[in-house]
Amino acid sequence: MIRILLADDYTIIRKGVRQILTQAYPNAEIEEIEEGEQWTEKLKDTPWDMIISDLPGPHRGGWDALERVRQDYPGLPVLILSLYTRELEAFRALQSGAAGYLGKDAAPDELIWAVRQILAGKKYLAIPSEQN
Repeated sequence: MIRILLADDYTIIRKGVRQILTQAYPNAEIEEIEEGEQWTEKLKDTPWDMIISDLPGPHRGGWDALERVRQDYPGLPVLILSLYTRELEAFRALQSGAAGYLGKDAAPDELIWAVRQILAGKKYLAIPSEQN
């Protein structure tokens, strides 16, 4: 069974991502949390196969949480799913230890493909287009 921790500030995003993932992985256990800062608490209690999260969060937020996860759980892959669609954020996420980066404007099939690639031990980067 695949265990995915899904972190996003917006309930509608979490519910949509969960529905997409549940269709692709009907037996997966998917737990939702609101912020990246809550990762560390959830990671202490339960082993996960993957984290999908928005970055950066408000306050210390996502970047710090990503760095802590990389230090404490170096084998745990993190897919960043973000509204920020500039190359700079995508590359910063990978440099900070994320296994992948995908814009929230991606198609559902691309999300599933990214998850498959990352669960297979590969990196995934959808280079976002610059917005005018």
